[in-house]
Amino acid sequence: MKSAEIRQKFFEFFKQRTHTVVPSSSLIPAQDPTLLFANAGMNQFKDVFLGKEQRSYSRAVSIQKCMRAGGKHNDLENVGFTKRHLTFFEMMGNFSFGDYFKKDAIRFAWDFVTKELKLDSQHLYATVYQHDEQAYEIWHKEIGLPTERIVRLGAADNFWQMGDVGPCGPCTEIYIDRGLSFGCGNAACAPGCSCDRFLEFWNLVFMQFDRQQDGSDKPLERVGVDTGMGLERLCAIMQNKESVFETDLFEPIIQEIAQLTNKDYHALSDQKKAPFRVIADHVRAATFLIADGCAPSNEGRGYVLRKIIRRAALFMQKLTKENIIPQVSQIVIDSMGTIYPELVTSRSIITAVLTNEVDKFAHNLIQGQQILSKYIQEQKDKKIISGSQAFKLYDTYGFPLELTKVIAAEHAFTVHIDEFEQLMAKQREQSIKKTETPDMTLQKDIKTEFTGYQERETVSSIAALFLYNESINNIGIGQECWLVPHKSPFYVECGGQVNDKGWIILDSNVQVPIEDLKKINGAIAIKIHAPIELTVGQKITQLVDSTARTNTMKNHTATHLLQAALIQILGKQVKQAGSLVNADYLRFDFTYHDALTAEQIRMIEDIVNAKILDNIPLSIRYTTLKEATEKGVIAFFGEKYNPEQVRVVQIPGFSAELCGGTHVNATGDIGCFKITECTALSAGQRRIVALTGPKAVELFQDSFATVKGLAQEFKVQYPEVTDAVKKVREQLKQNQAQLKKLRKYMVNQLIPQWTASVELVSGIPFHCMQLEQFPIDELKDIVSTLMQKKPGLYIALSNDQESTSFYMAVAQEYATTVDMTAFAQWLKERGLKAGGKGNSLQGAGQLQDAKFCDAIKLWIEKNRK
Repeated sequence: MKSAEIRQKFFEFFKQRTHTVVPSSSLIPAQDPTLLFANAGMNQFKDVFLGKEQRSYSRAVSIQKCMRAGGKHNDLENVGFTKRHLTFFEMMGNFSFGDYFKKDAIRFAWDFVTKELKLDSQHLYATVYQHDEQAYEIWHKEIGLPTERIVRLGAADNFWQMGDVGPCGPCTEIYIDRGLSFGCGNAACAPGCSCDRFLEFWNLVFMQFDRQQDGSDKPLERVGVDTGMGLERLCAIMQNKESVFETDLFEPIIQEIAQLTNKDYHALSDQKKAPFRVIADHVRAATFLIADGCAPSNEGRGYVLRKIIRRAALFMQKLTKENIIPQVSQIVIDSMGTIYPELVTSRSIITAVLTNEVDKFAHNLIQGQQILSKYIQEQKDKKIISGSQAFKLYDTYGFPLELTKVIAAEHAFTVHIDEFEQLMAKQREQSIKKTETPDMTLQKDIKTEFTGYQERETVSSIAALFLYNESINNIGIGQECWLVPHKSPFYVECGGQVNDKGWIILDSNVQVPIEDLKKINGAIAIKIHAPIELTVGQKITQLVDSTARTNTMKNHTATHLLQAALIQILGKQVKQAGSLVNADYLRFDFTYHDALTAEQIRMIEDIVNAKILDNIPLSIRYTTLKEATEKGVIAFFGEKYNPEQVRVVQIPGFSAELCGGTHVNATGDIGCFKITECTALSAGQRRIVALTGPKAVELFQDSFATVKGLAQEFKVQYPEVTDAVKKVREQLKQNQAQLKKLRKYMVNQLIPQWTASVELVSGIPFHCMQLEQFPIDELKDIVSTLMQKKPGLYIALSNDQESTSFYMAVAQEYATTVDMTAFAQWLKERGLKAGGKGNSLQGAGQLQDAKFCDAIKLWIEKNRK
């Protein structure tokens, strides 16, 4: 049975049982700091299980894109060396939110595998959590599974949790007995054994608890069911394949690698198939990650993507010297694009990022392998790479620890992981700026109604007060505290838009500025220094800084116009990768593989400004997420949306986005728009900075004043300023060339004189030359010329109005007599910073010593070795 048929049967089976089909969420978890990537089907339903979010349905079915390559759930090192481990996979799952529980969940699973997939029930086993008597009884009495095919296992095998904190509960798993030929030969072999005979393929989790930070399990208000079945593993069973890599999901990818490398995959030993498997899995994973907006970087999700690409590149070198990874990704796109259309839309950026990243790593890979080979040679007796050596490879050569471990293992070496992790932790401590995060707990019934869409001044009573994160009823004068009002006009940072600025007005017109804003579930917390005593229930007036809010609104709506213009000019592969909207400017990060030309930037500006001049009234409405996405409304991949109600901000006929931010009434309110920067953040990711309204006008006025001033200076009309500047620059270039000729002529005249003036200082030929306004490269030429005529120690200095630059070198035959490190330190003490390699030094600084050349001679005489 092919994977396409399995997908169809799965959805149809659960649709017939009143489950709502829910599309896969992005691999980038929406506003969930506990996860690097979506790693299970239930990720997008986490808040539903926690009771924080309501859906219109109580039963759901999905096939979720998943990634396990970082954090708690990390299969990266196993990929390629086992028959079933993957980084990217698809998780089939059915879910119940306070609807059915263990009995129906087990019945649904059993009926699907035995009636729809027609697996032989005599080969099926079930495991249950050792203390879950209810699940055991259902399997035995309801399903009729013999007790010898029901196995009790401990928490390590049959208690599931999404992460260190969050929903969790006991689980039951379905196994298939693949036969003695797959097993370990042990007579006691049973589900739970690490051999391949008993293969687990469906996990049914009974969500009963919410695991806390302290490790305790808090019962959920509403129990639920979360099941997960890997599509790839199920395909291996249904297609009677020993490995997931032999299924129809991987077959075209493996074939492409074999064709590109001119190797017969099926004729190879299992060990030699590993590079094919690594490349197939990692390219699949990288392709999906890039399509979902992830870009290679040196931290977080971007670093995991970089590790995956580089690990693929390392194994690619075992098969070919050519960069085949971008070509392999085309097969992934072609074979999966009908199911996940974002792959097709992002084809060009996927290709560009993979090409750039692999090519960039090629040089580092050669250097890193050379260094690692040296370490292996040095440690051949101990057979261990130290943590500091592994860290240097990572920090200096971009060598992920995983690659070091792979190469080390090939030489029967191990890596000192603990020492490496200590060095990584130390680096993180030095680079991460710690920020205060309020840890305040509110009663569930305390919510804040946001009034900022309708008004900028709101009177409300205080619902709660916090001092040092503790909820109290009264706050004393002068104390720093957080207050939570029942209503508030203050916008709290979200979706790229920054916090509002403003004031709290208290009794007797006492006014105090707000210092910070935070969201606590459905409430808004405001940080102030209390100017008077505060009490829960007290009336306050909240006043938004109107100027800042208005300018922020201009920038936010302009960001929507900008994204629509980018898509119009560059194509649908453009995706938002981040944004910042404040009162001064807007910043928009997006995925695109090429630098924007001046013409493209001008076209984008023209489109945005044309829409501003059209003064289009904005349309803001609420709808369901399903309806919005079906109508093509743009959603930001990293944002979390309530499926039952989303806010659509529409500029009719041009742009429609899901957005909770504040916006102008009509595009004409923006005034004007100007792009000031367009830069590359990384391969496949770019950033635009732009101004609107008063700031754009200010830039125009400043720029016009500058151009007008230049026009007056050059005595030309302002449209001719650019040509005038080019003319002056060309004249300057010619003058500099002439000066260089004159300096060279002067040096040629002085060389005989300098050669004749060479004196012996402690047996070393020495001369010091003091010049005016010579560049460092010409000082180097002077010293080299003297060195050719008579090897010795020479230094050339050049003074200008601001500093002194120098170049010095010592001949090889005298190198052992002069300590260059000590000499560099001596120069530093006299105001000259020096650096260099080998037998030379160069630098610059503020030199105060008028008799510097004589001082050098004294230093040589005193310090000669």
